[in-house]
Amino acid sequence: PKTVLLLFASGKLVCTGAKSEEMVYESIVKIHGVLEDYDLLFKDE
Repeated sequence: PKTVLLLFASGKLVCTGAKSEEMVYESIVKIHGVLEDYDLLFKDE
C-alpha cells in the first residue's frame, strides 16, 4: 500500500495515506516483517 509510517523512538507509530483501515493493517504487517528481518524488534522489560 502507498502509505507512510512514522516510527518514533517512544515506540509510537503514525500511519498516513491509507484509504481504508484494512490498508493500515496491511502496512503494519509489512513493516513488522521488515523490522523482524533486520532484528530491530525489542520487547518491553
